[in-house]
Amino acid sequence: MKEYIEKNQPIFYNLIKNEFSQQRIPHAFLLIGNNTNIPLTYLAMSLICDETLACENCNDCRKVKENKYSDIIRFNGKDNSIKKGNIELIQDTFKKSSLEGKAKIYIIENIEYATKEAMNTLLKMLEEPTEGIYAIFTANNASRVLPTILSRCQVIDIKPDSKEVIIGALCQDGITKESAHILAYLAPSIEEAKTLYDERFEYMQLQVINFIEDLFLKRANLIINTQTNLLKKYKERDDIKLFLNMLVLAMKDMFHVKHTDDIVYCEHQEFLRNIKIDESQLIKQIEIILETIYTIESNANVPMLMDSMMYRL
Repeated sequence: MKEYIEKNQPIFYNLIKNEFSQQRIPHAFLLIGNNTNIPLTYLAMSLICDETLACENCNDCRKVKENKYSDIIRFNGKDNSIKKGNIELIQDTFKKSSLEGKAKIYIIENIEYATKEAMNTLLKMLEEPTEGIYAIFTANNASRVLPTILSRCQVIDIKPDSKEVIIGALCQDGITKESAHILAYLAPSIEEAKTLYDERFEYMQLQVINFIEDLFLKRANLIINTQTNLLKKYKERDDIKLFLNMLVLAMKDMFHVKHTDDIVYCEHQEFLRNIKIDESQLIKQIEIILETIYTIESNANVPMLMDSMMYRL
């Protein structure tokens, strides 16, 4: 974890290293970005560990990493909106003696989803910090967090993992080169890419190639094959959005391969190159798929939306 952070998040690492080594540790941190999980965990471990920064090997570090440390309270605004009662629970819990005998930490991920009442209650805690109690917040967009909360936190921007870093890490874990490339374009971090890689992803990867083959070479089979092989198995919006986003990558590859650019579906380079396409028509088809991705959020009938898309294609 330390090696990853030193290499990929040097600003974050050097900042906390300086603060911790000088014993000038802020009582509240706000990590900005969509790749905050590893930095957040490392920061929480460092607040608990007896070393200057997290050693990652001691019992306390392992407890934090495994979400078993008793004096950490954690909420995620994306799971459930953070309400005033959640902040009051933190206050009441931390009035009691420490169970672990060290620092107490409250973590609120995606704090921008907190209610106004929760934000105001939280602000009072930050205005009157208690020694030994630390806050770690995350947000994708700092502009959605109250300026008064921002001013009381150490705000650190967390960079997204580069596609090269994600691909390298996934390939090291035995994931195929093509799958790694697709995941790197779909996920902003190594952890999210690994979470996305499952049986559903592998099935969608196969169905994307089948869809393109039907669309350009066996058009009469497109709708029936998609209904039979995809929509009977996966009907939820998130499933179909994943399929469509993967399809867009493959459609773009059809354009790139004609211009000898690098492509995402690298194991199907010859297949994609050999399909004869009109580039202006291809661009229109990609626009139709992107429009469908946008529309799918507000359309309850996913199969009907997919049928409409295929007729338009």
